[in-house]
Amino acid sequence: MTERSPPSDLLMPSTYLNVILRALDPAQAQQVIAEAGLPHSETDDLKDVVSLGQMQSAIAGLRGRVGQDWHLQLIHRLNLFAHGSLGVAAATAPNMDSAISVLERYIAVRAPFVRLVRRVENHRCTITVLDEGDLGERWRDMLETAMLGIQSLLEQVHGAPLDGTHMAFAFPAPAYVDGLKARIQGRAVFDAAEHSIELPVQWLAQSSPMHDAAMHRAALSRVETELEAMSSQLSLVNLVRRALLAEPESVPGLQEIARSQNIAPRTLIRRLKKQGSSYHEILQEIRKQRAIELLSDGNLTVKEVSYLLGYHDPSNFGRAFAQWTGQSPGSYRKGLPGKS
Repeated sequence: MTERSPPSDLLMPSTYLNVILRALDPAQAQQVIAEAGLPHSETDDLKDVVSLGQMQSAIAGLRGRVGQDWHLQLIHRLNLFAHGSLGVAAATAPNMDSAISVLERYIAVRAPFVRLVRRVENHRCTITVLDEGDLGERWRDMLETAMLGIQSLLEQVHGAPLDGTHMAFAFPAPAYVDGLKARIQGRAVFDAAEHSIELPVQWLAQSSPMHDAAMHRAALSRVETELEAMSSQLSLVNLVRRALLAEPESVPGLQEIARSQNIAPRTLIRRLKKQGSSYHEILQEIRKQRAIELLSDGNLTVKEVSYLLGYHDPSNFGRAFAQWTGQSPGSYRKGLPGKS
């Protein structure tokens, strides 16, 4: 299969690259900036945003000057504040469940080349990291950096090392596998079916030691503004998905989403089809994800979960859930920890 070229004009914050460049010898940093054609100020700090193509050019320079494992040598410099309002919103969330929801909805403001999808199965919560930029194995260091950054944020929320986690990569083990494993908290898996981070489901309800309601609200407001500012460059599939995630208790219809994008419903249908998707397909993905989350909450009945997901007839929800998971909502709930 031919590997598609990633969208090189996709814009992303320059913060991470600024932090990394400051760790280099000044002469090396200036060479990387010049060779990649990065827009910078008189102080050699980069402008607020760079394109994905410029980021990849800079990474090619870092590989040549620092090594193929450049990201492992410099990842420790990407602390909580390097993640900006996204990092603060996640770290100050009430619990792990809320923090993951923040990352799912807003990851694009920092890493627009990935998308996160969460599922809960067999007492484990899996966060699948989808390669939205079609980076492929050639740019695996970008995906590894994103996943290590997510791990760092989850550690802040957990308040302790993530010893019970698994991090899986859909690529073979790299030449620097020992260095990569040393930075992964928990078990590393290669040649997996997908890129993912897996953690115990009971962690979802644990309170975050950094929870601050006022700071969390302020950070959410800021990161929402950032997402709106960059929404024009997101794929339409992503935009529809984020619109559905933004209203978990009320499902916006196709016409409502089309209106929010200033296009006709038929145009939305046609463009989604061109991107290999549909409103119904995206909605079912969101409903499945949300159903699993809500069924894990013992305070809600199956009937209440079905209404929250927009099903007026609980039997329709039961049939849909069986198609998604191969079991009924009640059977799924009985299989959760402490429910048997």
